[in-house]
Amino acid sequence: MKNLTNFLLAILIIFFICCQPKLPANQKVISLHPENPNYFLLQGKPTILLTSGEHYGSVMNSAFDFEMYLNTLKSEGFNYTRIFIGPYSETGGNNFGITNNTMNPEPDNWLTPWVKDSKSMKYDLSKWNTDLFIRLKTFIAKASENGIVVEVTLFTSYYTNHQWSTSPFNPKNNIQQFDSISFKQVNTLNNGQLMDIQEKYVRKVVQELNTFGNIFFEIQNEPWSDNPHFMETIAETDTLTHPFAWQKLVETGNTESLAWQKHIAQIITNEETQLPNKHLIAQNISNFRNKIENPDSDISIFNFHYAYPEAASQNLGLNKVIALDETGFMPHQDFHYRSQAWKFILAGGALYNNLDYSFTVGSENGTSAIDNETPGWGGVAYRNQLQILKKFIEKFDFIQMKPNNSILKLTRGNLNEYQVFAEAGKQYAVYLEKATGASIELTIPDGIYQLEWLNSITGDTEKAEKITARDGKLELDCPYFGEDAALRLDLLPH
Repeated sequence: MKNLTNFLLAILIIFFICCQPKLPANQKVISLHPENPNYFLLQGKPTILLTSGEHYGSVMNSAFDFEMYLNTLKSEGFNYTRIFIGPYSETGGNNFGITNNTMNPEPDNWLTPWVKDSKSMKYDLSKWNTDLFIRLKTFIAKASENGIVVEVTLFTSYYTNHQWSTSPFNPKNNIQQFDSISFKQVNTLNNGQLMDIQEKYVRKVVQELNTFGNIFFEIQNEPWSDNPHFMETIAETDTLTHPFAWQKLVETGNTESLAWQKHIAQIITNEETQLPNKHLIAQNISNFRNKIENPDSDISIFNFHYAYPEAASQNLGLNKVIALDETGFMPHQDFHYRSQAWKFILAGGALYNNLDYSFTVGSENGTSAIDNETPGWGGVAYRNQLQILKKFIEKFDFIQMKPNNSILKLTRGNLNEYQVFAEAGKQYAVYLEKATGASIELTIPDGIYQLEWLNSITGDTEKAEKITARDGKLELDCPYFGEDAALRLDLLPH
């Protein structure tokens, strides 16, 4: 009998080991580039992360075929995705108007880090859900195979009582019998006994994922949504692309929120002092733009949502990565999203993520039609256009470049908006929006330059020629491209 018991135990151990994801050996951890920390260093190469990815449910929603999703991102040339894994979902109802929301899993398909008792249907926050952690590590291992970096978002705001009502952290949903708190207290230090649970959760995730080099941690998604601090009203907002009242407001997390975020960052940093690898930490700053003052020294990536170019350009002096890790809520036209991406990256941004609602359960290859009610865009055609930007920027030695709109002057015709990215006297990237009958003057050093005009929709080089700058000026007539175009200039050797 004893021999039989030992045999069965050995079989169980072998089975458990076989179910574990294959971990990468000695994987280099993504870091800030030592020459220019506004950018990433990934596998020894300067890197900009760029994608049009699903709505964060690819791990927590067990019905989602993440292998097909990650293969699609790789085949389309993208290198980043973002996931939520913690105590939040958008189950029940049509949250934010999103049709086929991957964060709205069927109840039996929602994986959280904690075990749920089958009888009481309540969570035990002292017991880890092995299924979630196996799926999480399998996902990140597969992403690593595909050259994809994963932003692991640990917490998010609760926007209303509806999301809070289903959370494992809500006392009515767990067996811990904590004191009742408001959802606005959850991500603050004034959250009672929950702080201990949050710390254990953070340490557990950090431990489980330490082996991986293709991840970084984000503390909290949109901390201004549950604990806001007003910063400004944007007077120049375009009501066509930003029709909602909230799209005119810049808010950050308030003092209580920032204190809690700092504490979470310290927990991550402290836990990794005992572990082989050290990972970057991201903080979500605000929607649109904000000049960051007194940054937390533990933070290496500052995330913005729906960002203007100045969110990047005015914060480059921090010598950290500036990211746009979520966008949406604009009209369903490729141009609005394409132009936002071009302007942000050429303003010095190092990460762009469009929230792509064509990725759904059953359409993990990103081919689901996006209905008019869903507050965002994506799809195959848009992703093809985004690839053009990625290929364009990667042809430059971009860690040597800085945004500099002051060198461009419109001398004739019409030009809506533009963004210039340059290494003076060597290489220039220029994005032009709705140039009609336009001529521009660039203030650049004398020399012979190779000029290429790029069609931002097709990726075709429409015009290429050698051109000479004299007396510190270069005059150019802009071909008509309709909505937008890009220009590349490289100084030719003598």
